[in-house]
Parts: sequence; C-alpha cells; structure tokens
Amino acid sequence: MRKADANTLYINRELSWLSFNERVLQEAQVGRTPLIERVRFLGIFSNNLDEFYRVRVANLQRVLMVDKKAKTTLGFSVADTLEAVEARIDGLRKQYDETFHHVIDALEKENIRFVREDELDDADAEFVSTHFRRVVRPELVPIMLGRKVKMPQLVDGDGYLAVRLTFEDAKDKLAVIHIPRHLDRFLTLPERDGMHRVMFLEDVIRHALPVIFRLFEAQTLDAFALKATRDAALDMDDDVARSMMNRVERGLKKRKQGEYVRILHDRDMPEDMLAGLLRKVKVPSAASVIAGDRYHNRRDLMGFPDFGRQDLVHAPQPPITHPKLRHASSVMSAISEGDVLVHCPYHKFVHVVDFVREAAIDPHVTTIQINLYRVAKNSQVINALINAARNGKRVEVVVELAARFDEKHNLKVANMLQDAGAIVRIGIPNLKVHCKVILVTRRKQGRVKRFGHVGTGNFHERNAGIYEDLSLFTANPKITGELAKLFDFFENSFERKVYRNLFVSPFSTRRRFTKLIDEEMERASRGEDAWMDIKLNNIVDAGMIEKLYAASQAGVRIRMVIRGICALRAGVEGLSENIEVRSLVGRYLEHSRFMRFGNGGNPLTYVSSADWMTRNLDRRVEVTAPVLDEALADDLRVHFERMWSDNTHARRLKADGSNEWVSAPQDAGQLVQAQQALYLELKGREA
Repeated sequence: MRKADANTLYINRELSWLSFNERVLQEAQVGRTPLIERVRFLGIFSNNLDEFYRVRVANLQRVLMVDKKAKTTLGFSVADTLEAVEARIDGLRKQYDETFHHVIDALEKENIRFVREDELDDADAEFVSTHFRRVVRPELVPIMLGRKVKMPQLVDGDGYLAVRLTFEDAKDKLAVIHIPRHLDRFLTLPERDGMHRVMFLEDVIRHALPVIFRLFEAQTLDAFALKATRDAALDMDDDVARSMMNRVERGLKKRKQGEYVRILHDRDMPEDMLAGLLRKVKVPSAASVIAGDRYHNRRDLMGFPDFGRQDLVHAPQPPITHPKLRHASSVMSAISEGDVLVHCPYHKFVHVVDFVREAAIDPHVTTIQINLYRVAKNSQVINALINAARNGKRVEVVVELAARFDEKHNLKVANMLQDAGAIVRIGIPNLKVHCKVILVTRRKQGRVKRFGHVGTGNFHERNAGIYEDLSLFTANPKITGELAKLFDFFENSFERKVYRNLFVSPFSTRRRFTKLIDEEMERASRGEDAWMDIKLNNIVDAGMIEKLYAASQAGVRIRMVIRGICALRAGVEGLSENIEVRSLVGRYLEHSRFMRFGNGGNPLTYVSSADWMTRNLDRRVEVTAPVLDEALADDLRVHFERMWSDNTHARRLKADGSNEWVSAPQDAGQLVQAQQALYLELKGREA
C-alpha cells in the first residue's frame, strides 16, 4: 500500500455518516416516496442527528479538551473534523428546513394541515383549551427564572419553551416550560370540510400561555423553542473490585449530568433573551449554539398519524411464514431436515421466538444458551427464556450491559432472568458481546443433538419489523459444535478456543477475511476471474480498507453495498478503480451483513454480526458463519443482485463521499425497488 495522507486514502468517518443521513433526507425530498412516509423520514433524519451530536460530536469535543492537536484513528485532525462537521450540518439543516416546509405544503394539498395557535377560531380554541385543561396542564411545571431560581438542568433531547413576560415597567420575566415527552406530540383537531387538521403540542401550550401565567398579568407573552443535547458517553471506570452491574449503574448516573454538546433555539428568539438563557444554562464554550426553526424534536414525526390515508403510506407488506416452517411440526424438526434462513422483516420474526418457546417446553431439551445485546420491552424472547428456566431447563444468558442507550433496560432484563433461575453472565471483561447466537442442546435416548442460530440482528421484536436482518438456523455439527465452544468461552474467558468454521472476533475475524481476500488476489494474479460481493452497515477499519485497495489494484472486482459509514474511497484510479460502492435507504433499514467470495467458481458465502470497523474486528465478540447450504447461499446471491439492480432508492457513493443516484427516475427504463422485489419473491414461495 502506497504511503499517503488520510485525505487521499479515506473519507472522514464523521462526514461519511452525515452523507448517510443526507440519504435519509433525500427520501423525504423525492416525490416517489409516499407523502406521509416523507414526513416520517424527516423524523428519522432528526433522530439520527440528535444521536450523532450526543455521541460523535460529543466525542470530538471531549478529545479536543484534552489535546488540541489530536487526530482520529484514520489520521484526520480532530479540530478540522469538528469544523467540517459543523459546516456540513449547517448545510443539511438548511436543506431539512426547506424540505420540511415543502412537505407541509404538500400535505395541505392533500387536505392535511398544520394549525398554529394564532389560527384558531372560537370553536377550535374551545377544543384546544379543553384538551389542555384535561390532558396537558396537569403535566406542566413552569419554572420562573430569577436570582433565587436557577435554570433547571435541561434533560437531554427533551423540548422546552422559553417564555418571556413583558410588563409596563419594562422589567421582563423569564420562564421555562418542559414539554412532557410522554404526551402525544400531535393533537388532531375536529375534521372540517374534509380537511384533517393537526397541532404540535407546543402550540397547544402557546395557546394556553395566558392561562398558565394568569397570575402575572403580563402585557405580552412570547414563547420560543429550546432544546439541549448532552454528552451520552458512558464513562466506565477501571475499578475491577466492583461488579460490572454497579459500574454500569454509576455510569448511567453520570450520563444524566453529561456536558451540553448542543443548544438548539428558535431563530426568532431575541438575542438578549438568548444571551440571558445561555448564561443561566452555563453552556461550555465547546458546545454548539444553533439557531433552528420554530419546532424542535422533529424525531416525533416518525410517529406522525396517517389519518386513514392509505394512499399516502407504504402499501401493507405483512410478514411471510417461511415455507420450510409452515407445515413443520416444530422449528427444530424443520432445522433437522436442513438449514433454514429467515429473512426479516420479510419473514416473520416469530419463527425466532418459536425456536426458543419450543426449546422451553420440549422435555428432551436440557440447555438453552443465548447472548442478548438489545431486546424489546415486554420481550417474547425473554418470556420464553423465563419459562424455560421455570421448566427446569439450564438457561445460560450472556447479557451485554454496555449496549449504548439500552444499559438500564438490559440491567432490568438481567435481574428478571436471574430471579427466574437463569444463569446470567455479564459479558466479557474489556469486550462487548455483540454477536447474535443461540444454542439449544437436546438429549434423547442418550444421543445429543444441538440446534444453533447465527444472526445479523438483535432479538428485538419491534425492530424486526423495520430492520432488514438474517437468521441462520442450523443443526450442522460443524457450526453447532463451535457455538458450544463459544459459550464455553463466555463461561471461561481465559481459555482461547480454536474455530475452524466460524470466524470469531476478536480472535480470527480479521485474519480469516484477510485470507479470503488474499486468495482472490492470487486468482487475479493468475488471470483467473476474481471477485467479492460485500454487504455491511459500515466500513471504517484502515487495515481492511487498505486490503481492499490492494485487491482492487490486483484486479479483483469488488462490489459493496454499505448502508451507513464508508471511509473507503471507491473508483479512484490507481487505488480503487475496481471497487464500486452503493447504498440503499428505503422502507426498511438495511442491517444484515453478508459476504460472497468468487473462490474460483465455487463461491463462498458468509453471514455475520460484524461490520468492518476496528471495534467489531478487535474489541468485540462477533460471529461470522459460513452458509453451507447451496440453496441458501444462492438466495443471498439473489438478494445481493436485487440490491445492486435497485434504481429507485440506491445511491452510488463517489470517491469524495457524496451521493449520486444510481439512476434518476426519468432515465430508468423499468423501476426496480429491491426491497419490494425481495418481498414479492419470498411471498411467491410462501404457499
């Protein structure tokens, strides 16, 4: 690999992530996306950006406080990165606000109208006042600011209204109202002349300001949106004398007092009022103070009502019963006959739940072993595991308490499982357990048989309806025997195991993938056909990127579908001209990871929990499994080709990190929507 600076070899990971979020915004901009789905994409963009600030921007700010000359792992200046990020976000925010107003106008043409508090007639005003009195007012706690009353700590991500009360004596007063997160963000007004009308919750509160502050008899009352984003870093100390659970609990308490990273305010807020509020908030100099629109927390647009307008949302795609499981007496009996590949959300996630449920009541099952990274609230998987423990099964659960933003819930889950009698292991010291594996051991007439699951997604029922993921079920001893070794490692982490079929991070994933790439390079050097198809969420690791560059220069054809961050520069002459990268943002969030290698005409196919990021390769427990069934491997070939042929939602990632539509709609002879095509293909096999 030639020596070059970071700007020549890589795309800055933070800027690449912002390009991904731009793809989300583009889905809200294009007319072929159903209108209410465009509203929801605006919510997704906003939610993504909030998390980016509380995690990535916070990290950059934190590093700069320690070392002004610090560089990122790829070699970019942290100071320059932060400056570039802020400029890029400023441009995206302007696009976002323009798109939001375009979408609002389009909604009105479809008889769906947003109404402000100053647009209410007498009948509407009475309706809104009644709703406020019954539902909203009991939840509000306005705080009058003054010398003796400090500014409250602003809750990360919550919305506020900063209120100014003016009086004849020119002695203004300031107040802050916390907008309750648990209340419905949208109030639907009575339909009128076929027009659906809706109000933001903060406009309901604005309408009621004279009632809220009646005591003060102010001349004017003005309210402006305010929102804080705080550092979400979970600081885990190195005190090995304390249990992991206690460390996580302390980390959660620290997070509540995280530094402000961003203060977002209504751009119409008077400058003197803003300055006064910032003094009271005590915003650190590193934080970003940003002028925004009238409404914040637009992540709530993800839950925007459809008003029964089925023509403005995606057509229903009810999940499909897997044909191998439709008539099987049980999931395990079907797996005994051959490997099964469940593809959510096209297939029903309940197949995964049923696998655990069956094991919980099967009299011949002795042990259920599983690792959990994220699970849903009121999880059916957890209920099945609890039932299994109560039925006398040995239930071993590895719970990752350091799953970002799910620590508290995972702690609760761990306690529930322990109370039911399950053996709960709290991860591995210094390694996050991120794999998605299950192993069921069954003993009948003295014979032991194991059933395994290797997946790309979490055991999370709600996410399984919107995340595209793969679950490989197998009874093949080549896989299940090594899953048993993995669970032995979870119990005795000081013992290093040898895996011949599975790739297991942090031990062998990097080495095994590097070997597969080297073998394709050797074929190319002999003039043979050499290629790779790779689908990931993110690729950031410098070593893997440079290995792919070397493969490209050796003549290996490389196609990549990367949903999120791509630090690799594709299509650069002399560096990566044989690499093309595409990305697809559509109805479902592309989350599966799988890879195909030409292997001299006998392709090798793998499914994996690991992205090609340094943390996944070297600092987490991840599992990659070979797809040994030729029919299932061919299904993944078809899956990849569908993705590659998409000309509706796919973008080509250019060498500078920008997005280029694979084919503009007016140029497409036939529109191909990969996700819809995959659903219809699998639907055709259901019978």
